Amino acid sequence: MDALILVIAAGCIAALLLHAAVAKLGDREAFAQHLAAYGVPEAARPLLAWALPLGEGALALGLVTPWRALAAAGAAVLLLLYGAAMAWHLSQGRVLDCGCGGDPLQQSWTLVARNVVLALLAAVAAQPVAPRPDAAALGAGDFAVAAAAVLLAALIYAAFNQLLRQNPAQHATRSRRSA
Repeated sequence: MDALILVIAAGCIAALLLHAAVAKLGDREAFAQHLAAYGVPEAARPLLAWALPLGEGALALGLVTPWRALAAAGAAVLLLLYGAAMAWHLSQGRVLDCGCGGDPLQQSWTLVARNVVLALLAAVAAQPVAPRPDAAALGAGDFAVAAAAVLLAALIYAAFNQLLRQNPAQHATRSRRSA
């Protein structure tokens, strides 16, 4: 795969993981509450409250190193595990905050699908680099395109999550639960 596409995919997943790690580490108490809501045993919560965000941070850093493919594969697995946890709770009729980091966002099948798409993007980032036809390495223009693409993807991702937060069906579910 072309190096520019790999840089963009790796950059998008790295930004996502870094944001999630910082948000979880920034409010470990809330993250521990999310772990409890997901049914993580109490004895494992203190370890996971550190291990998961530090693992996300390590994967984010790995995506911009020569170990990109390994970090991308790890990111894909982690995103699929998070999606599977959400899917399991949804299938049991439990609707929790996703615990993704940042502002609260209620679990939904859309979030499960989002994690599958993100895992596929991470799988793209794991692909080997194909030689460019002109044998030129990535230049400053390529990195400017990659930076703009990652920024645009982050804005689209934030807008998507904001739309999910505004979903009237989710507000109705919250109202029924609080009544």
